[in-house]
Amino acid sequence: MLVLLATLLTAQAAGAPSQKDIDEAVKKGLEFLKTAPSPGGHLKGNCDELIFLTLLHGGMSDKNPVFQKYLKSVVDAPLNHTYNVALKAMCLEEYDAAQYQPQIAQCAQFLVDNQATNGQWSYGRPTDVSKIVMDNKVASGGGKDEKKPEKKGVINFGAERVKTTPKTWMVVAQQKTTGEAGDNSNSQYAALGLRACFDAKIRLPETVLHLARKWWVESQHPPDDGADAKAVISGEGARPQGWNYKSHTNDERKPYHAMSAGAVGATVIYEYILGRDFRKDKVTNAGVAWIGKHFAVNTNYYYMYALERAGMLYDVESFGGNNWYWKGVPVLLQNQNGDGSWGKRENKDENTWDTCFAILFLKKATRGVATGGGKR
Repeated sequence: MLVLLATLLTAQAAGAPSQKDIDEAVKKGLEFLKTAPSPGGHLKGNCDELIFLTLLHGGMSDKNPVFQKYLKSVVDAPLNHTYNVALKAMCLEEYDAAQYQPQIAQCAQFLVDNQATNGQWSYGRPTDVSKIVMDNKVASGGGKDEKKPEKKGVINFGAERVKTTPKTWMVVAQQKTTGEAGDNSNSQYAALGLRACFDAKIRLPETVLHLARKWWVESQHPPDDGADAKAVISGEGARPQGWNYKSHTNDERKPYHAMSAGAVGATVIYEYILGRDFRKDKVTNAGVAWIGKHFAVNTNYYYMYALERAGMLYDVESFGGNNWYWKGVPVLLQNQNGDGSWGKRENKDENTWDTCFAILFLKKATRGVATGGGKR
């Protein structure tokens, strides 16, 4: 309680907006999304999964016909592309993992089959999801898994929804790999999807997890020249090392914010699923140090959502002495458009993406992970 009070007082002293201001901005954003277009672009087809994830975390009532429309769209959506499938798994796990576990397992099958041979993911292609089976050994093993579904969190703003976890595990096995390489944007979303699958009690192949983490290790840039680790609060003892869209060996660009923040979230996820303490992972800590040294908040909303994920998954309030949330909130609230949306894209339909990313940041939508790992 004292820590929370101190945080609030610090935010108020810095002139940050109030919680009421944040809630009102989210409410206006949700109103925009009720009638907003659902563009595809790099998300392919449409962005219904991203919209629905935002409605969930924004707290829209599941009685709302817009909510029901997007729920049906997400459940019925074909498994064709990495971004969409990862977001579908996140949506269904967040909404009701017990009810939708079989569909989440299909998402897991898609993701493991679309891993490239170097550990990355690209945009993906359909795969056979018919061979998923129940892990009967785990299901009949007694103990915690034999109990009734466990009630979990209540969503704010809307009708009360109780989230449940499945009683038994399902298992997927990798049937193939897809291509030789991908990119770090698809790859970070694949990690988010795999985390949702794992939390829905889908057993994932360890070879997939180790190969995915290996890519993040090998694609991390060397330490910044002249880096001063002592100036970094988070990731203490690490020298700043970031990521770009590909890797330091096949992409001329220096590390940049969106990929580095997304990579930190991904490395935390793999340490968690593999049952290890992410705070002891040198690669993750070097990424956290990079975020601290190069800290920024801006109107790249794709990046801002990645920053939120890094902060929530690493379970830290500050990067390099900067409170990432209270530094980011004023920027987002000052740049909300009059219609409740965010974004200044040439194609205004694409402002839907930025609106979703902004709301997910404001709601601190990403659930943290256990520091001791989650392997079962």
